[in-house]
Amino acid sequence: MQKEDILRSQFIARLEDALDVNFGVSEIEIDTLEKFNEKLYVPFLQGSGVVYRGERIHSQQRRLIPTLLRQKASELKELEIEKSLNINGRYLFDMYVAKERFYEVYNLLYGDTDRYKMYNMTALAQHYLDLSPFIDFTKSLYVSLSFAIKGRESAEEDFVIYTVRDSSGKNSSSDIEQANEWLEGYNVNVINIILSNHIKKRNQIRKSFDIKSPGEFIEEIKSRDIASEFKRYEESALSLSPSAKLIDIPTNDLMKFQQGVFLLLDGFNLIDSRYLTKDIREDFEIKKYIVNKALIPELNKIIESEAPQYIYDRLLNISAAVR
Repeated sequence: MQKEDILRSQFIARLEDALDVNFGVSEIEIDTLEKFNEKLYVPFLQGSGVVYRGERIHSQQRRLIPTLLRQKASELKELEIEKSLNINGRYLFDMYVAKERFYEVYNLLYGDTDRYKMYNMTALAQHYLDLSPFIDFTKSLYVSLSFAIKGRESAEEDFVIYTVRDSSGKNSSSDIEQANEWLEGYNVNVINIILSNHIKKRNQIRKSFDIKSPGEFIEEIKSRDIASEFKRYEESALSLSPSAKLIDIPTNDLMKFQQGVFLLLDGFNLIDSRYLTKDIREDFEIKKYIVNKALIPELNKIIESEAPQYIYDRLLNISAAVR
């Protein structure tokens, strides 16, 4: 490979790492049972300290986004205007209080509260409204597999298992006061971009690159301070990427049964349902495993033989799991 080609590939790889929007740089394909055992199953049995999430379909459109933000982004898009919505701790609290029946049930369970003590309220909303800033994870590989496979014997699409490990140990908590503090300071901007304008701008950027030959591209890079250029991209990516927190505080029997953990993404701009992942990947070891659909029958056998309580039909029904 020529020196110019090496420079070009290094620049593109560095750029992709900074501007990754769907953990694409963390993707690992699992196409054999041996690889599944090596990458996921054996580390799980050895106590790898990671948490898991199963997604039924591998799709660029199925991003790691809490339902609340996905819903708000969809609502803005339906308005077909460029608009933003700030969702902070006060917004969350007012939103839940405004749902009178939800708030009435919450009061029966927990009593009155305020926006400085929102963890129990937000967890209840995640479980029964499917409307919170949390993303469900689990400490059990069996549970994540069951949610991904959903009892199927076959599928038309590959599925995904995310793994997340707090490499520093500083971004995880089992303390409800800490969780309350994180939620009180929660702050995310949901921004809608008109699709036609977005495509127009994207095509303009693409055209500016397409007209350059590889040689012209390299010469342009050479004329700049490369180290400074990389630093600028990475600083921008870090400033726009969410911080992430793991909260391990089960609030009901089902969450305990499923070994549930919440991932909280905070302090970022969600733009057209996308966000940069750089900051999360700086603080966490996060991997996105794309599992071949052909492995589903064998993986079902593993669940059935080793964790029958987590067969999908029992996963949401503790009474079925114990019989």
